[in-house]
Amino acid sequence: MTADGSMLTMRTLAIVVIGAAILCGLILPRSLSLYYLQVADVTLINILLVLGLNFILGFGGQMSLAQCAFFGIGAYGFTLLQAAGLPVPVAAVGAIALSAMVGMALGWPTLRLKGHYLALCTLAFALIVERLLVNWEGLTNGANGITAIPGIGLAGENDKMLWVLLAIVACAYLLQVWIANGPLGLRIRALRDDPLAAQAIGVDISRLKIMLFVISAAYGGLAGICYVLLRGYISPDVFSWQSTFSYLAMAVVGGLGSSLGAVLGAILYTFVPELLRFMQEYYFAVFGVMVILVITFFPAGLSGLVLSAFRSLRRRGQSYARSDVTHHERAA
Repeated sequence: MTADGSMLTMRTLAIVVIGAAILCGLILPRSLSLYYLQVADVTLINILLVLGLNFILGFGGQMSLAQCAFFGIGAYGFTLLQAAGLPVPVAAVGAIALSAMVGMALGWPTLRLKGHYLALCTLAFALIVERLLVNWEGLTNGANGITAIPGIGLAGENDKMLWVLLAIVACAYLLQVWIANGPLGLRIRALRDDPLAAQAIGVDISRLKIMLFVISAAYGGLAGICYVLLRGYISPDVFSWQSTFSYLAMAVVGGLGSSLGAVLGAILYTFVPELLRFMQEYYFAVFGVMVILVITFFPAGLSGLVLSAFRSLRRRGQSYARSDVTHHERAA
């Protein structure tokens, strides 16, 4: 059973996820305009960010608001390492490692914090990172950002970048599900549900909290790299501390503690508003009503709604199968 509550094995899930990624790669470029294809690429990057947030908040129950900071650290780290002459793969590994190390540096001094104290501390860290990106002009070029980043030469090639992003997101999704269903996932959920009980049975909660920061930061750094590859330029406004609330909303609407929820929440929050733009000034109100309805009537988020519908259909199919068997037995 996967972390999302379905009965799919990891092998079956991998086939489903890879098949869905290939299907999206084949269909979306043919069915979407250039603008909406770019929105789809941004949606995939947001899925990475929410998957990372899902580790620390959804699975671990630690209120972190620093995902936008790790997003920026990964993007700028990747860009500056390329500028130093490192090849793209080496620069990417270095940027992810840098994000993970900063996550460790943030996780260690905040071990004793929880709840809104931890949220405020991580939000302050996000604000510090944003100010550094704006004011450290000698390194980051300040508010003007950095342009003409070579990357892998696909900036602006939205159809080709779609395949790259689909492959990365599919791997990141499967990695999260694999971790969540393993022994580490059990310890993480024990930390979320009852830290004292988890510590009593031998779980090193301090080490686990730091690990969650590291994994979450690595996912954020990977999303930053993907953003650079997609856009070919970066500026501090993309990584502003206010954006962290958008990622939090995606995680909550999709369903905390659900990998599927991270995907659905990012799609709803990123792609759907663009589809509603034909309503002009009313589209924000309509989208807001949709979010309120989801949170009010489906506390488990969109993933809970999808999984409950799947279980209902499965039970209905099983009941039909049993009734058919009974009918044949009576006929015999």
